[in-house]
Amino acid sequence: MAEQHSCCSCCFSFIITMGLTALFFWLSLRVDQPKFYLESIYVPALNRSLPSTTKNDTVLFKIKFTNPNKDKGIKYDAVRVNISVFLSQNTTRLLSNSTAVAPFYQGRQKKAHKPSSASFVGNLTPAAGMDGKVYFRVDFATAVKYKILFWYTKRHGMWGGANVQINNGGVKVYPKPVRLGNEPPRIVNGAPEFRGGYRALLPLFLVAWIMRTH
Repeated sequence: MAEQHSCCSCCFSFIITMGLTALFFWLSLRVDQPKFYLESIYVPALNRSLPSTTKNDTVLFKIKFTNPNKDKGIKYDAVRVNISVFLSQNTTRLLSNSTAVAPFYQGRQKKAHKPSSASFVGNLTPAAGMDGKVYFRVDFATAVKYKILFWYTKRHGMWGGANVQINNGGVKVYPKPVRLGNEPPRIVNGAPEFRGGYRALLPLFLVAWIMRTH
């Protein structure tokens, strides 16, 4: 009986050890994707406070990179950024050739702020179909590798974009960083799509339901 009990204890210990080992490797290999934000954008040609004789075909912008991983670094390839202007609610025109943010490494749970610029071709007069407003489309594409302990994973392609309204000062209307995600290149009712979706309406539905039941 003692030998049988010892054998069961060894098997149980082995199963627990293997389970913990598998959990450790799963946690080590599991990664969270980085998040990309358009932190700022400035278009001097749209700044009405500047003299009209001033010619400037530059777009200045800054991208914020956030690494949410607690124990993994991220190595970025060159980040390609394209900037387009909306001609209508569903049509855009590319303003400039792709601009690159140089490759870099980002540590665990770190944030990086990368300024860059691009030169555009053509005028930025508000299109007739946009009610006198100017909207830009900012897209990015890159590939990343995650550093796990002492080695890197294979490359993972990433891309996304967002629609941004530019005011008379040549900067974006909403001062907070804009997430470069999966927002489609489309303007709804002459304004950016409502961010938050139906979740933002849940409190209203809940209040209406409570009032109805009472």
